[in-house]
Amino acid sequence: MFGPLPPLHKWVLVLAAVLVCMGLGFWVGAVPEIPLNIRVGLVAGAGAGAAAAFVLVHDFHRRQRPAVRVRRHGP
Repeated sequence: MFGPLPPLHKWVLVLAAVLVCMGLGFWVGAVPEIPLNIRVGLVAGAGAGAAAAFVLVHDFHRRQRPAVRVRRHGP
């Protein structure tokens, strides 16, 4: 989705997505109106964060790179 990123930026994006989703899962688990355990909310948030991270950093349009030709000139 974001195109080719350096590995550090991918890791930061994945970590941010997982942490945000886990925070949302914790919040949903802590709301007393919803009968859900905090642990279940955290696990669901981690799963949603992993799925969101995959969608964010995966390249769904594999671009084929042209073959590199090396021309060597003889002596």
